[in-house]
Amino acid sequence: MRFFKLLLLATALITVGIKLPCDFIIASEHCAQNPLWQEAINYAKENLPMEGELKIKSSGFVYLKVDDDYIHTLFPMLGLKAEGFKEPPYFRTKEAPGAHISVFYEDEHIVPTEIGQYFHFELKQITIIKTSKDTSYAILQVESPELEKLREEYGLSPKLFGHEFHISLAKKTKHGH
Repeated sequence: MRFFKLLLLATALITVGIKLPCDFIIASEHCAQNPLWQEAINYAKENLPMEGELKIKSSGFVYLKVDDDYIHTLFPMLGLKAEGFKEPPYFRTKEAPGAHISVFYEDEHIVPTEIGQYFHFELKQITIIKTSKDTSYAILQVESPELEKLREEYGLSPKLFGHEFHISLAKKTKHGH
């Protein structure tokens, strides 16, 4: 019963955006201290551009398009395939964003005049987040004061739902989709 209460508390805190220690939410081998994950971050810092172009989909979703190697190269380096993780489904159609950082969601109804401009970001850490009981993502958290400022210029909070900007590197679903 005590474990159940702790689990409910953790879920509630995560829902409102309070960060908990990694090993409280997920297995400790998935923490940012994982040497494979640090190698992936180091590789990205040395070999991948830390900037992207601001783009918009026809749906109104605004994102920073980043190099697809953030997914294609880093995902295999994470050692998560054996656990059921796959590349996220961001390459299925011509309009699919590929590797990206979400900036404005459709329901925010923002069409920034800055479309086509480049914005910079810094790499922070890789972590696993659970978005539902059946779905988890391995994400690379990034920091971008430029993107925060852009959101504020349009009258919004600096971050989407108070969460860190990130690049999704892998997805795991209970049913393998």
